[in-house]
Amino acid sequence: MSWSQFHERNAFLTGLVERATVDPDAALNFGPDEFEDLQRLFGDEENLLLALRHRWLTLLTAKMDQAVDDDVPAEQVRARLAEAQPGLRSLLDAGARRSLRLRSLERSEDRIAEYFDGPGPRHRNVVA
Repeated sequence: MSWSQFHERNAFLTGLVERATVDPDAALNFGPDEFEDLQRLFGDEENLLLALRHRWLTLLTAKMDQAVDDDVPAEQVRARLAEAQPGLRSLLDAGARRSLRLRSLERSEDRIAEYFDGPGPRHRNVVA
C-alpha cells in the first residue's frame, strides 16, 4: 500500500465515522461513487469493516494499557472509549449485524479486557 492509498483509506474511514454519529446504518449505505472508492481502497465492505475493527482495537488496547497504570477496570475503559468514539462504535455494532466474520471477532475484545483486568503490574512476571 502506498502512502497515498494509506491516506485515502484513513480519510475514507474518518468520513465514514463522522457520518455514523448521525445514522450508522445509513453511513454503511454507499452511493455509486463511494462504493467505487470502497472497492478501490478496501476491496469490499467486509474488509472495510475489518479496518474499522482494527482502528477500534488499536484505540482500545492503547487505552487499556494506560488504564493498567491508573487502576481503571477494563469495562470502564470500554465504556469511555465508546462514549468518546460513538460513530466508530456504532459502525462496528451495525457492521456486526451485517457480517458473521465481524461478529466472530467480538470475542477478541473480551480477551483484551480479560488480559488487562488480570493481575496488576506488580503481580505480572516481569523480566528485569
